[in-house]
Amino acid sequence: MKRETGVLLLLGAAHSLNHSLFLVLPPLLEDISRDLGASFQTLGLVTTVAFLLYGLGALVGGPLSDRMGHVRIARVSIGLAGVSTLVFLLPSSLVVFGAGLWAIASWASFYHPTANTLIAKLYTEYTARSMGIHGASASVGQMLTPTVAYLIGTAFHWRYAFVFFGAASMATSLLMRRIPPVQDPARAERTPLLEILRVPGLWVLIFYNVVIGLFQRGVELFFPTFLTVERGFPGRLAALFNSLLLLIGVAGQLMGGWASDRYSSKRFLVVASLGMVVSMLFLLLLPFRSAGVVAFVVLYGLFFFGHQPTMTSLLGSVSPMDLMGMAYGVMFFFAFGLGSVSTTISGYLADNFSLEAVFWIMALFSFMTLVISLVIPRVVKDRASGNKQ
Repeated sequence: MKRETGVLLLLGAAHSLNHSLFLVLPPLLEDISRDLGASFQTLGLVTTVAFLLYGLGALVGGPLSDRMGHVRIARVSIGLAGVSTLVFLLPSSLVVFGAGLWAIASWASFYHPTANTLIAKLYTEYTARSMGIHGASASVGQMLTPTVAYLIGTAFHWRYAFVFFGAASMATSLLMRRIPPVQDPARAERTPLLEILRVPGLWVLIFYNVVIGLFQRGVELFFPTFLTVERGFPGRLAALFNSLLLLIGVAGQLMGGWASDRYSSKRFLVVASLGMVVSMLFLLLLPFRSAGVVAFVVLYGLFFFGHQPTMTSLLGSVSPMDLMGMAYGVMFFFAFGLGSVSTTISGYLADNFSLEAVFWIMALFSFMTLVISLVIPRVVKDRASGNKQ
């Protein structure tokens, strides 16, 4: 058990850096746009391609880890994603920026299905709670990323902010060498993708993850810029609010994991989806703008991050054990891959209308997740009878 706890915490650090490599971008978006002479729409398109690669790689990472070992693939993912940040040390241009971000996304894409498959198989009794701890430990590191990235980027250059987190990723990959094998890699032959798509009820979970990806990516990329442009916050305060959101996300991850194991993943998913809708309405409609931002940060932090261990444990509960790696790969492809078009949509709306319009569209996506969550309990059946998830 002590070894398993250590594995969970070290994976949490890797998980944190996996996201931190992307969280460097939002607080420095204006600086990068100005330095590269690129519009928000152009940067949104570059980011869309990055997250499409991030999603596509998940289809490879899950099955690959089943055959080669979960720890080995996780180490490769976090280590080479970190190495990829060195591309930003080349002379600044849109081509260099795109190449660096796409290389990071390609290597980082292996992590999520690999780690979640490992956790689902290792912690079978309290899967959602373990997923929550994994996510919460990541959020502890992530919450510092926007502020640290902003300070490094403004004091030196935006590219050094990426390299800083890339170096931390490489160091974490080396530390993961100390993790002993926790299980033998599966020796199963390649499983056709259509096989996993035949799992009863999986399509509605996929649909939910597409929409949540559309919602998340737009909010994640443009929230700090929304605060500075639309709400008049200084850059440092916007970065601080972004970090505070991730801090509250720690509590959200733990709450979501506990509530899903204690009550039901299906039921809590409805609660979390409702909370996301309310958070967006508070941000957009409260007459006192500071109050709206604070309310959004608290509710979005609790319920968006709370839904994550809920969804990952729910998928594990409906997936056959021998198909679990591929199931997580498919889930993350649809969430991170297809959902990534949100950044292009958001960039277009920001350039041609306003960031206010961007967040109204994100509010619409959040309402769609609520509608889908109400359908899930009726159509999704658990793998094992009697599983309350």
